[in-house]
Amino acid sequence: MINLKHSAAIIFSAIVIANLSSAQTTSDSMQRGQVTFATGELLFRPLVANTFEPRSGILSQFGKNKLRLDIGNSIDLLRYQPSDGSAVFGMGADFFTYTLLRGEKNFHFPVDASDYFFGINFSARKNIEAGIFSSRLRISHISAHFDDGHYDNTQGLWKDGRPPVVYSREFLDGVVALQPTSLKNNVRLYIGGTYLFHVDPKPLPRFQADAGIEYHLPCFQISNFYWSYQATVLKITETSVRHNVQIGWKLGDWEKRGVDVYLSYFSGYSIHGEYYNVKESYCAAGFLVEI
Repeated sequence: MINLKHSAAIIFSAIVIANLSSAQTTSDSMQRGQVTFATGELLFRPLVANTFEPRSGILSQFGKNKLRLDIGNSIDLLRYQPSDGSAVFGMGADFFTYTLLRGEKNFHFPVDASDYFFGINFSARKNIEAGIFSSRLRISHISAHFDDGHYDNTQGLWKDGRPPVVYSREFLDGVVALQPTSLKNNVRLYIGGTYLFHVDPKPLPRFQADAGIEYHLPCFQISNFYWSYQATVLKITETSVRHNVQIGWKLGDWEKRGVDVYLSYFSGYSIHGEYYNVKESYCAAGFLVEI
């Protein structure tokens, strides 16, 4: 029997196929007043210091036997620009995982925990007097699981005394951002929030708020130095602030494909669902390929 989630996926696929079939483009330029295939870069660039964004890379914690492997991408499927050219609207999809690994001898990396994220997104971008205004709304699902690397075969026990729990959430995630003209569009300020309309386990909060800042400075012609910070206010057993700082260097144009090397600082409740009520603090070094 097809359940509600399967039905929604089928309906969404049918809508996308129908729109793509009817879209007409004669070049890479957008035709105003028409729904077209999305070309070029994302309308809303993923937030640098937000851990719940599509990435492809690895992050290694200093002094700890913990690695995070990110695999995924976000794509824009459709674009629409009104005839007056006042703004651009888009619809796309997100699919990615962020996985906790432990290192062992002989290049073995047993998987401790995996989190899976997928959904659709709607974005908008407009040039206003104050700068570039952009926004994004995501309708998404996250589920989390322990893997074989979290199980001690010699003792027949789950490591750290933590057996698996059912962790699943469906949510709306919205954010608005501004790149001020007065700062030459090198700064992006943003604020957002997440509302969970279905969640397991039940004690998880229904709402959390985010705010952040990003700064990039072009250097050496085709590279950028950058730093970013995001604060997330949420309540698990208590209300607290999750901090995430990222400082790095990107080889490539800022809003296009490239390679990043960076340092990161994280403090707060874990991003991994199976460790949702565990607080941690660490510094790490990372590497990303922006595709």
